Amino acid sequence: MTVYDKNKARLSFDRAAHRYDQSAKLQQQVANHLIELVKQQKTTAAVTLDIGCGTGQVTEAMCELFPQGDVLGLDFSRRMLAQTKTRLALKGFAAELICADADHPPFISNSFDLIVSSLMLQWSNNLGSTLKSYQSMLKDDGKMIFNTFTDGTLTEVKQSWRAVDEQAHTSQFLTKQDLHSIVESAGFSHVEILYDTITMTYPSVREMITEMKQIGASNAHKNRERGLTGKQRFNSFEQAFEDFRQQNGQYPCTWKLAYVICNK
Repeated sequence: MTVYDKNKARLSFDRAAHRYDQSAKLQQQVANHLIELVKQQKTTAAVTLDIGCGTGQVTEAMCELFPQGDVLGLDFSRRMLAQTKTRLALKGFAAELICADADHPPFISNSFDLIVSSLMLQWSNNLGSTLKSYQSMLKDDGKMIFNTFTDGTLTEVKQSWRAVDEQAHTSQFLTKQDLHSIVESAGFSHVEILYDTITMTYPSVREMITEMKQIGASNAHKNRERGLTGKQRFNSFEQAFEDFRQQNGQYPCTWKLAYVICNK
């Protein structure tokens, strides 16, 4: 399991906040799917929590879906929360926004009817413990719906870097089996997991890496090599990535997704 440097990750997301929505095409697509899954549940939520709310796409949707309820958004980046506040104000919505580490949520048991989270839990340093705390935070008939990356994500990037060195350049993600086991061990019932694969393409490897940096998805692995990646090594990485170049000249980047729907 990858152990993340939370301060490094927070700084990356702080820097990315003002331009996040212009670059986060994948994240927006995945969040839209999560929102549709929430709609399909036909649930009524008096109190909803969005964990890792980022710039507020899902938070806004929860405000729209549950206009009579209370919506809370949590993120460890104050600048992301500022973007959420602005986004909601433009639509005439309001939510309680809390700056905190999602691994240590500041809420008591039996607080929420619904907890949602889009592409945040891959940053958890102890997913089992974190999910147990979320499970306890749900009311007796509460539900949690979240998504996360799974093993096979960034396979082209990982294979290309392995041709260069043995350093940790990307995160390690859970297998489907491990994810299912962790969710059930956290105490949730009626666990349903849906899987999807999204392949984004780019005109160059550099544009791919630049977009990742623009959304704050830099390498926050605690065992990462410190300092800048040398020009020669990055050139070697680009050369190795040529093995994946498609016939149309585009460079693929694969993301494996899991959408989890579970009850307390």
